[in-house]
Amino acid sequence: MSEEKKGWDDIPSLEDLQMDWDYTAENPLGKRKFQRMDNGDVRSIFEMKAIPVRVATGDFTIDGTLNDISGGGLALILKRALAVGQRVKLGFFLGRQKIVSQAIVRQCAPITSAYKVGFEFHNIKEEDSQYINGLYASKALNR
Repeated sequence: MSEEKKGWDDIPSLEDLQMDWDYTAENPLGKRKFQRMDNGDVRSIFEMKAIPVRVATGDFTIDGTLNDISGGGLALILKRALAVGQRVKLGFFLGRQKIVSQAIVRQCAPITSAYKVGFEFHNIKEEDSQYINGLYASKALNR
């Protein structure tokens, strides 16, 4: 009584498979992949009044302050608008950790006498991304 091994092609198709509901994944972060920490959370971890960030473009360098951060990007308060899609380099310190990364401007919105500019990290070092993501765990443990 020898039984033949079955392969993937022996499994019948699932044609006419219909669901009576549409599946949508429940993501507590909404459309975001990373948990964001606001400026107050980061400042309290490092006991600083503000986290300065330097932004370099092909034409100029500007300093801003951190508004929020995640392993995937950050938002800054800048005195100058940047174009969506513009490529920049960012540099800042979180405690003793120096973080330098390329980034792409994803949004820019005017606020009172400044601009809130959102950046997506591009080619950030894995260790830097893990460090930033670890800050959220630190915040959660210190509650």
